[in-house]
Amino acid sequence: MKGTFIVLEGGEGAGKTAVRKFLAEKLPDAVFTREPGGTPFAEKIRAVMISPEAAEASAETQFALAWAARFDHVRAKIRPALEGGKAVISERFDSATYAYQIHGQEAQHLKPLFFEYKKLLGECVPDLYILLDVLPAEGVRRAKASGKGIDHFEERDLAFHIRVRAGLIEFLKTVPHTIVDANQPLEQVLHEVLALVKQHISS
Repeated sequence: MKGTFIVLEGGEGAGKTAVRKFLAEKLPDAVFTREPGGTPFAEKIRAVMISPEAAEASAETQFALAWAARFDHVRAKIRPALEGGKAVISERFDSATYAYQIHGQEAQHLKPLFFEYKKLLGECVPDLYILLDVLPAEGVRRAKASGKGIDHFEERDLAFHIRVRAGLIEFLKTVPHTIVDANQPLEQVLHEVLALVKQHISS
Protein backbone atom coordinates (compact mmCIF):
# COMPACT_ATOMS: atom_id res chain seq x y z
CA MET A 1 0.00 0.00 0.00
CA LYS A 2 1.36 3.41 -0.97
CA GLY A 3 1.99 5.78 1.89
CA THR A 4 0.88 9.40 2.24
CA PHE A 5 3.16 12.28 1.23
CA ILE A 6 2.61 15.63 3.00
CA VAL A 7 4.61 18.83 2.59
CA LEU A 8 4.97 21.59 5.19
CA GLU A 9 5.58 24.86 3.40
CA GLY A 10 5.89 28.53 4.27
CA GLY A 11 8.14 31.55 4.17
CA GLU A 12 10.87 32.43 6.63
CA GLY A 13 9.74 32.42 10.26
CA ALA A 14 6.51 30.54 9.55
CA GLY A 15 7.39 27.82 12.08
CA LYS A 16 7.99 24.91 9.68
CA THR A 17 10.87 23.38 11.65
CA ALA A 18 9.03 23.68 14.98
CA VAL A 19 5.97 22.04 13.44
CA ARG A 20 8.05 19.24 11.90
CA LYS A 21 9.74 18.48 15.24
CA PHE A 22 6.40 18.53 17.06
CA LEU A 23 4.82 16.16 14.54
CA ALA A 24 7.84 13.83 14.79
CA GLU A 25 7.18 13.48 18.53
CA LYS A 26 3.47 12.78 18.00
CA LEU A 27 3.78 10.55 14.92
CA PRO A 28 6.78 8.25 15.54
CA ASP A 29 5.90 5.89 12.68
CA ALA A 30 6.07 8.61 10.02
CA VAL A 31 9.22 9.53 8.07
CA PHE A 32 10.29 13.16 8.52
CA THR A 33 12.62 14.95 6.17
CA ARG A 34 13.44 18.36 4.68
CA GLU A 35 14.49 20.17 1.53
CA PRO A 36 16.93 21.02 0.33
CA GLY A 37 18.45 17.96 1.94
CA GLY A 38 17.07 14.73 3.31
CA THR A 39 19.90 12.46 2.12
CA PRO A 40 23.66 12.74 2.71
CA PHE A 41 24.26 13.90 -0.88
CA ALA A 42 21.32 16.33 -0.89
CA GLU A 43 22.47 17.79 2.43
CA LYS A 44 25.82 18.63 0.80
CA ILE A 45 23.93 20.48 -1.95
CA ARG A 46 21.92 22.29 0.76
CA ALA A 47 25.14 23.49 2.36
CA VAL A 48 26.24 24.94 -0.98
CA MET A 49 22.86 26.59 -1.63
CA ILE A 50 22.79 28.48 1.68
CA SER A 51 26.53 29.21 1.91
CA PRO A 52 27.62 32.88 1.91
CA GLU A 53 29.22 32.34 -1.50
CA ALA A 54 25.80 31.41 -2.91
CA ALA A 55 24.33 34.82 -2.09
CA GLU A 56 25.25 36.04 -5.57
CA ALA A 57 24.27 32.82 -7.36
CA SER A 58 21.72 33.24 -10.14
CA ALA A 59 18.19 31.89 -9.98
CA GLU A 60 19.17 29.38 -12.67
CA THR A 61 22.03 28.06 -10.54
CA GLN A 62 19.91 27.75 -7.39
CA PHE A 63 17.08 26.17 -9.43
CA ALA A 64 19.41 23.52 -10.84
CA LEU A 65 20.91 22.75 -7.42
CA ALA A 66 17.47 22.45 -5.82
CA TRP A 67 16.28 19.95 -8.41
CA ALA A 68 19.51 17.94 -8.22
CA ALA A 69 19.04 17.62 -4.46
CA ARG A 70 15.33 16.79 -4.91
CA PHE A 71 15.89 13.99 -7.40
CA ASP A 72 18.35 12.30 -5.01
CA HIS A 73 16.00 12.89 -2.07
CA VAL A 74 13.08 11.28 -3.90
CA ARG A 75 15.13 8.35 -5.20
CA ALA A 76 16.89 7.47 -1.97
CA LYS A 77 14.41 8.40 0.75
CA ILE A 78 10.90 9.53 -0.20
CA ARG A 79 9.96 6.94 -2.82
CA PRO A 80 11.20 3.90 -0.80
CA ALA A 81 9.30 5.11 2.28
CA LEU A 82 6.07 5.64 0.34
CA GLU A 83 6.40 2.26 -1.35
CA GLY A 84 6.78 0.76 2.12
CA GLY A 85 3.44 2.27 3.13
CA LYS A 86 4.93 4.98 5.35
CA ALA A 87 3.64 8.51 5.80
CA VAL A 88 6.31 10.97 4.63
CA ILE A 89 6.27 14.55 5.92
CA SER A 90 8.75 16.92 4.30
CA GLU A 91 9.63 20.44 5.35
CA ARG A 92 9.54 22.09 1.92
CA PHE A 93 9.48 20.44 -1.51
CA ASP A 94 9.04 21.63 -5.11
CA SER A 95 6.79 24.45 -3.88
CA ALA A 96 9.88 26.13 -2.40
CA THR A 97 11.73 26.16 -5.73
CA TYR A 98 8.70 27.68 -7.44
CA ALA A 99 8.43 30.36 -4.76
CA TYR A 100 12.08 31.18 -4.10
CA GLN A 101 13.67 30.95 -7.53
CA ILE A 102 10.83 31.67 -9.97
CA HIS A 103 9.20 34.37 -7.84
CA GLY A 104 11.68 35.46 -5.17
CA GLN A 105 14.63 35.61 -7.57
CA GLU A 106 12.35 36.84 -10.38
CA ALA A 107 12.99 34.08 -12.93
CA GLN A 108 9.59 33.58 -14.53
CA HIS A 109 11.28 32.10 -17.62
CA LEU A 110 12.04 28.98 -15.53
CA LYS A 111 8.35 28.05 -15.17
CA PRO A 112 8.21 25.75 -18.23
CA LEU A 113 11.37 23.94 -17.09
CA PHE A 114 9.95 23.64 -13.58
CA PHE A 115 6.92 21.74 -14.82
CA GLU A 116 9.05 19.55 -17.09
CA TYR A 117 11.24 18.59 -14.12
CA LYS A 118 8.14 17.99 -12.01
CA LYS A 119 7.06 15.33 -14.52
CA LEU A 120 10.28 13.44 -13.74
CA LEU A 121 9.00 12.85 -10.20
CA GLY A 122 6.50 10.41 -11.69
CA GLU A 123 3.92 9.33 -9.14
CA CYS A 124 6.06 10.62 -6.27
CA VAL A 125 4.10 13.82 -5.78
CA PRO A 126 2.63 15.15 -2.53
CA ASP A 127 -0.92 14.24 -1.55
CA LEU A 128 -1.23 17.46 0.43
CA TYR A 129 0.67 20.72 0.88
CA ILE A 130 0.13 22.55 4.18
CA LEU A 131 1.04 26.22 3.90
CA LEU A 132 1.99 27.87 7.17
CA ASP A 133 1.04 31.35 6.04
CA VAL A 134 2.74 34.19 7.89
CA LEU A 135 2.90 37.85 6.91
CA PRO A 136 6.36 38.34 5.36
CA ALA A 137 7.37 41.20 7.69
CA GLU A 138 6.40 39.14 10.77
CA GLY A 139 8.17 36.04 9.44
CA VAL A 140 11.41 37.92 8.81
CA ARG A 141 11.19 39.50 12.27
CA ARG A 142 10.79 36.06 13.85
CA ALA A 143 13.67 34.59 11.85
CA LYS A 144 16.02 37.37 12.90
CA ALA A 145 14.90 37.16 16.54
CA SER A 146 15.32 33.39 16.73
CA GLY A 147 18.96 33.59 17.74
CA LYS A 148 20.08 31.08 15.13
CA GLY A 149 22.35 32.13 12.31
CA ILE A 150 20.40 33.38 9.31
CA ASP A 151 21.32 32.54 5.73
CA HIS A 152 21.43 34.77 2.66
CA PHE A 153 17.80 34.03 1.76
CA GLU A 154 16.57 35.23 5.16
CA GLU A 155 18.76 38.34 4.87
CA ARG A 156 17.12 39.51 1.63
CA ASP A 157 14.86 42.56 1.57
CA LEU A 158 11.17 42.47 2.39
CA ALA A 159 10.19 42.72 -1.28
CA PHE A 160 11.87 39.34 -1.88
CA HIS A 161 9.86 37.69 0.89
CA ILE A 162 6.63 39.26 -0.38
CA ARG A 163 7.34 37.75 -3.80
CA VAL A 164 8.06 34.35 -2.19
CA ARG A 165 4.67 34.38 -0.45
CA ALA A 166 2.95 35.33 -3.70
CA GLY A 167 4.75 32.44 -5.41
CA LEU A 168 3.62 29.96 -2.77
CA ILE A 169 0.00 31.06 -3.09
CA GLU A 170 0.19 30.87 -6.89
CA PHE A 171 1.72 27.37 -6.75
CA LEU A 172 -0.95 26.10 -4.36
CA LYS A 173 -3.61 26.73 -7.00
CA THR A 174 -2.15 23.77 -8.93
CA VAL A 175 -2.02 21.19 -6.08
CA PRO A 176 -4.08 19.75 -3.18
CA HIS A 177 -3.51 22.08 -0.25
CA THR A 178 -4.72 23.70 2.94
CA ILE A 179 -3.63 26.98 4.52
CA VAL A 180 -2.97 27.46 8.23
CA ASP A 181 -2.73 30.95 9.72
CA ALA A 182 0.82 30.94 11.09
CA ASN A 183 0.42 34.45 12.53
CA GLN A 184 -1.35 32.68 15.43
CA PRO A 185 0.54 31.62 18.58
CA LEU A 186 2.80 28.64 17.82
CA GLU A 187 0.95 26.29 20.20
CA GLN A 188 -2.26 26.82 18.25
CA VAL A 189 -0.50 26.25 14.93
CA LEU A 190 1.09 23.02 16.19
CA HIS A 191 -2.20 21.45 17.20
CA GLU A 192 -4.04 22.65 14.10
CA VAL A 193 -1.43 21.06 11.83
CA LEU A 194 -1.34 17.85 13.88
CA ALA A 195 -5.12 17.48 13.48
CA LEU A 196 -4.86 18.06 9.72
CA VAL A 197 -2.06 15.53 9.30
CA LYS A 198 -3.78 12.87 11.41
CA GLN A 199 -6.99 13.32 9.43
CA HIS A 200 -5.18 13.03 6.11
CA ILE A 201 -3.10 10.00 7.08
CA SER A 202 -6.11 8.09 8.36
CA SER A 203 -8.41 8.94 5.43
